[in-house]
Amino acid sequence: MTPHLSAIVTLHNEGVLAHTALNAYLQSRRFARDEGFRVQLVFVLDNADSQTKAVAMSHPMLDGSEIFVEATHGDLALARNSGISASSGEYICTLDGDDLVSRRYFSCHLIEAAKNDRRTILHPEMVVSFGMYNAFNWQVDQAGEYFDQDSLLTINPWISAAFCHRETFEETPYRACYPRTTGFGYEDWYWNCETIAKGFVHRLAWGAVYVYRRKFHGSLNEASHGMRSVIPPTSLFKAGSLWASQENEHAR
Repeated sequence: MTPHLSAIVTLHNEGVLAHTALNAYLQSRRFARDEGFRVQLVFVLDNADSQTKAVAMSHPMLDGSEIFVEATHGDLALARNSGISASSGEYICTLDGDDLVSRRYFSCHLIEAAKNDRRTILHPEMVVSFGMYNAFNWQVDQAGEYFDQDSLLTINPWISAAFCHRETFEETPYRACYPRTTGFGYEDWYWNCETIAKGFVHRLAWGAVYVYRRKFHGSLNEASHGMRSVIPPTSLFKAGSLWASQENEHAR
């Protein structure tokens, strides 16, 4: 039977940290199954080192239904696209190989998805950060009063964890950036802009919590920031776009 959800987990050089991440994802899968949902886990080993590969493939909670994809992209966007191509779920969500999630993370997203149409993209309601610094925050709902449409010019309102119908990723796949050679980065920010430009709405999976490991070193976002990377040119801000038309209406 087709899975309700395919969770795409990208792994690189997380080493033993991958064990804790898989604990969280596999536990959340178990709770989702108990609620009647079919969840498929797809692990993308993109230029993964031997320790990361060994930790992931020998995790004691694996049940044999998981898919492992080995790749040599060296790019997070292309790694995610490879995982999505290998998956078969009706819905897709993206996860990183050293973070954690709440036990009903998958269930909360699937329950919320049933209340919305296929043009809705979901993000976890709350983010708890730990590591380099400790913090927590609630994410913003695009349909809510706190969303500022102009904020996308300067910040990415959501973390990389996204959930949507697979048709969304087929219509708008992630774009490779290679910031060290192109100067472009922040593939998630760019993807959020592109999907909004096409009329998708970013909302929240109420009750879902993403636990974000803030690295002291090795973070792709921090590296992009250090190189002063910018997002690739996005159709969201082009003249004649849906967004620009709305801005013109507001100005009248």
